[in-house]
Amino acid sequence: MSQTPSFTLLNEAGAAVRARLNEIIAALQTVNAGPSEPVDTKAGMLWLDTSVTPPALKLRNAADTGWEEVLDGGEY
Repeated sequence: MSQTPSFTLLNEAGAAVRARLNEIIAALQTVNAGPSEPVDTKAGMLWLDTSVTPPALKLRNAADTGWEEVLDGGEY
């Protein structure tokens, strides 16, 4: 499970950019899974809310003002 505080890449040195890219990719691979919602949200974003049992897949609404539960994740 992984989240990132931002999906923005800054103009940094190679190793720092690589580390940020790895963090962003990990967040995407795990559907931003975590017990609290991601900080940097965008409309249409997915989040696997692991604070509930079973985990619930949520979709950020079109206005980027809240989450809609798409389905529960079953066993995780």
